[in-house]
Amino acid sequence: MDVLGLQAFIQIAESGSFRRAAVAMNLSQTALSHRIRKLETDIGLSLLQRTTRTVTLTRAGQEFFPKARDMMVRLSALYEDLRIEGQRARERVSIGCLGSLGELYLPRVLRIFREQNPDTTVVIYDEHAAMLSDRVAAGEAQFALTILGAQRWAEKMRVLYEEDFVAAVPAGHPLEDRAQLTWADLVGYPLARISTTTSHGVILSESLSDLMHQLDWRYEVQRTYMAGTLVLAGLAITVLPRAAIPVSDTVRIIPISNPTIKRTVGIISQEGVPLPPKAHQLLRILLREIAQSRKTTG
Repeated sequence: MDVLGLQAFIQIAESGSFRRAAVAMNLSQTALSHRIRKLETDIGLSLLQRTTRTVTLTRAGQEFFPKARDMMVRLSALYEDLRIEGQRARERVSIGCLGSLGELYLPRVLRIFREQNPDTTVVIYDEHAAMLSDRVAAGEAQFALTILGAQRWAEKMRVLYEEDFVAAVPAGHPLEDRAQLTWADLVGYPLARISTTTSHGVILSESLSDLMHQLDWRYEVQRTYMAGTLVLAGLAITVLPRAAIPVSDTVRIIPISNPTIKRTVGIISQEGVPLPPKAHQLLRILLREIAQSRKTTG
């Protein structure tokens, strides 16, 4: 579609003059005439009847003018809507974060980011790893801090660190004074596990194999926070990544082995899609804070 030609035609039809139209469009009359000739050649019809003194619309031009003007009005409105949407997108960052990782890192990261960008909105999808992968793939989250595993081929992954699963044992439990546990030590005690539909649940199921059926999974929850709550209440032991266990004087954190189970934490984003400046800035702050936190905790 010849948008430049349409603009020239509409301006001439409204002003009734090549000269006035050329002035309004900041063009020479020669350039304006060229646009009209190209438009008429493209559609195969004459739209304007020109003399040395006047310009009038042909019959085809009279029929075409209101439709062309209406179309350009709608096109301009659409363009303006998209421009506003683009402006809002530049003022908004959307990220994904696994809940336990978000609780550990995001408060400080977002405080620093807000100090540097007080007017920028940050949308946070705190969901399971599979849903975070879907968000990134759909472009709804610009990047996500999550567990790395079976990501899509179109997703770029950046490994940050590995973290052991440990046992969270409530105070007063017979196992609370143990310096080290094995999975066999947990047989016969009520346990709380994360649903096998979540990334943590899948990691445990795949790592424990037949041992899963020997353990007393008395409670099954969807989020690590609820598993930690059951431990705090003295109802069960849970096994989670260290960062997912709430800090409390009434909970003992004990390493567990045979097998030792780990999760790999990292960043995912769309392959081949550069991050917008604000999202890239937030990611840099996040990576710096994670590096400092890992260095401090060893």
